[in-house]
Order: sequence, then structure tokens, then C-alpha cells
Amino acid sequence: MTSQKCIWMECGYVEYKLCDRNFDCENCPFDKAIKTAIKVKEKDTSHDTYCEVSKVNRNSHQIKITENHLWLIKEGKYFTLGLDDFAQKFFDAGCSIHFPLIDSNLFIGKTFLWIIGSFGAIGFHSPINGTVRWINDKIKENPHSFFETDAFSIELVKVESEDGIIQGKIYDFDDRHNLIYRDNLLVKEFLLNKFSLASKANITLPDGGELIKDYLKDLSNQDFVQLLKLIFNKKI
Repeated sequence: MTSQKCIWMECGYVEYKLCDRNFDCENCPFDKAIKTAIKVKEKDTSHDTYCEVSKVNRNSHQIKITENHLWLIKEGKYFTLGLDDFAQKFFDAGCSIHFPLIDSNLFIGKTFLWIIGSFGAIGFHSPINGTVRWINDKIKENPHSFFETDAFSIELVKVESEDGIIQGKIYDFDDRHNLIYRDNLLVKEFLLNKFSLASKANITLPDGGELIKDYLKDLSNQDFVQLLKLIFNKKI
């Protein structure tokens, strides 16, 4: 038997299980048994009916990105939401994340998630209507781990949506570079308007630009929040 951990063990759904099938999940009887158990459990109305196992067997083709840099995955009547890697770069480990309450309702265009830091706070607008069924308590208690981890591996909120409608423009995972390039231009233009002419020649754009990050640190809290709103609060 190989020492590779089963994906169900990796995600914490079972306490101990090693994989002897080289991750050939489609032909694994244990995988089929667990999925059957999950389907039965989802019929329950308790809060834990939709849990962290949803990340299993996902690929980038399932991930969609909104104009405001939320990523989401639709699975049946449920959506899982997080923040993309572009959003992650604007904050640091000193920030905290304020989550919605379990069983609270989300409405398209209304703020449901906040990042709070020394600059103040920025809210993220929901792209869907629905009811919150799960929040990431681990990130809630230790938010610094979010800012030090691959953004697409961190699920923040799970929502049950009866209509399943996503409002606003969305991007496929592989096409998100178009959104990032456009918002990098927005950041650059904002900075050019804030700093002196002598500084403009030094502002670069490749991958967001390390120099741009330096200029962000020089913005006042008010200007920084203004920029965050331009990027992450686009009208849905």
C-alpha cells in the first residue's frame, strides 16, 4: 500500500485512509461509498449538511471569477465563494475577515463579506441571492492564514441559492488575465493621478508591478479605500 493520503483524508472527511489506487477516484469503491453517504447527508436540514468536502475532484474549469474578484463554484443548488489571488495581494496578514451569519440571506449587489485592516474596511458585494449555510470558521479565527495561502484553495462561504442566478459579468478561470490586466491599468491610472509628475515615469505594470505595491503603501487610508472600492465594488 502506498503512503499517499486519500483525498477524503486530506479534506478531513475521514480520520484515516491511505490511497492504494494512485488517486483513480472514478473507479474507487471507497470514493463511491463516501459520495453516496454525502448525498444522504445533504437531505438533512442541519447546518453541517454542506461541508468542506465540496473541494474534492474540482478543477479550474469549474471556477468562475466575478468583476469584483470573487471566485465561485456552483454545485447543484449550492455556491462556494472565495476571493481570488488578485484581491489577496492588496491585503496583509494584519487584516481580519468579517463573515456573514449562518442562515443569513444574501442579496445580489449587497455587501456580505468585509476585510478590515489599519486602512479601514472594504466590503465585497454578493453576485447571487441565497442563504448562508457555512462559513470558514478556521479563517474566521485565524485570518492571517488566508493571506499566506493559495487563494483558490480557501473556501470562505457556502450559499444555498434556489434560483442559481449569477448577476454581472463573470470570467472563466483561464480568462481571468483579461480582468487582471484591466484592473492593473485602473490601479496605475489611479496612482498616476495621486503622485507627482516626477514619480510617474517610475510606475510600472508587469504583473501588478512591485513598484506599484510600493506606491500603494504611500497612499493615505482614505485614498487606499477609494482605490479598493474602484476595484472591488464595481456595480453588479
